[in-house]
Amino acid sequence: MVVVVFNCFHWMGYHCTRQLLYNGHEVVGVDEIDTPLKEKLYMYVGRNSHFQHFNTIEERDNHSHHSKNEPWIKISQREIIISTNGNSDVALPVPPLFGEWMKMESQDIETIDDLKLWILAQRAKYVGDFFEVVIDHLEKGEVSSLLEINFSNTARATQPQEILERVWEVTRHKELNYKEIDN
Repeated sequence: MVVVVFNCFHWMGYHCTRQLLYNGHEVVGVDEIDTPLKEKLYMYVGRNSHFQHFNTIEERDNHSHHSKNEPWIKISQREIIISTNGNSDVALPVPPLFGEWMKMESQDIETIDDLKLWILAQRAKYVGDFFEVVIDHLEKGEVSSLLEINFSNTARATQPQEILERVWEVTRHKELNYKEIDN
């Protein structure tokens, strides 16, 4: 299946794209590479032969064969809009998520313990687990049933330490790298 992902280098879009590729799908990513983070995320998926990148939808329309029946996923901070069969749209509110590449500055997260407390307080779900469920429903053609899932209730009470450490290390290095780029 070919899936179009809009904002594929948003931190959540990256995780969605990565999960789709992991599941063996072809991904057409639409997003301008206009920040150092987006450029870095492109390096993780850009070499995958099942990934095609376009800066705009117009560029994609002009340079790629496609079908109106291809599912597409549009990622934003507040919702994920999923369109299937060219006509049915589902607007899925984004639950509290955490994961690699997330912005932690706005949540006043300064240590890994702050991250743990934030996850517990928000009942946040790991972004990879979230997109695993979303893509599973997309593959089964059951996108509308996503609206019935209360993702905050499915979040684990505690997260495996390995995931927390990986999220923390990636985010900490991201912030250090951007401080170096800004200087």
